[in-house]
Amino acid sequence: MRHFLVLATLLTGTAMAADVAPPRNIVNFESQATREVPNDLALATLFVEFTDADPARLAEKVNLALAGGLKLLKQYPTVQSGGTSFATYPLYSSKNNKQEGWRSRGELRVSSKDFAALSKLVGELQKSTGTSPMQLAEVRYAVSDEARSKAEEGLIEEGIAQFKRRAGVIQKSMSASNWKMMSMNVNTSGFRPEMRPMMMKSAAMMDAAPAPIEGGESRLQVNVSGSIQLAD
Repeated sequence: MRHFLVLATLLTGTAMAADVAPPRNIVNFESQATREVPNDLALATLFVEFTDADPARLAEKVNLALAGGLKLLKQYPTVQSGGTSFATYPLYSSKNNKQEGWRSRGELRVSSKDFAALSKLVGELQKSTGTSPMQLAEVRYAVSDEARSKAEEGLIEEGIAQFKRRAGVIQKSMSASNWKMMSMNVNTSGFRPEMRPMMMKSAAMMDAAPAPIEGGESRLQVNVSGSIQLAD
């Protein structure tokens, strides 16, 4: 008898679940809010490259150059170090494909919101200051985390307000008496400018005033997607 009661209960529950109708009048859509935000952060990568038959001597050259760059960096408190990197690879002769030496590349990455200080530092690093001068590989720009967070908060408000306005338009177009929110997703994204590679400057150019760094703008975007249910 107990087995029969359990089976009957399960069958009744299944029948009740089957009787539950899926939600009606569900509409899925999305809205967007975008804003151009000034890039307040500049990031530069500088490097040195040397060739030598002795890998130990080669490493010493690169380390001395990077140490000199880090020492100069300390004179600019508004510029932050993004770290250094070091890579060594063999060189082969084009005639007999035999190894004929080694080549090493050391990189120094720096960043700052103080564009004037960063520009001046980059210029100094490209000069010979007791160690080998560094070359500028690239400068790229971004929105700092603080500025991005503040801008995204405003964009989220705009995106949700736009979503509600569209919900009202859909309700009116469908001659519905009302609508209610069923689900909502909020996603943020950003489009940053491409990296700007810089050519090696000549000695005469290095003695001139450092070129100004122009950050430009990045486009931030918030996507709000979800579903609403229209009332009959």
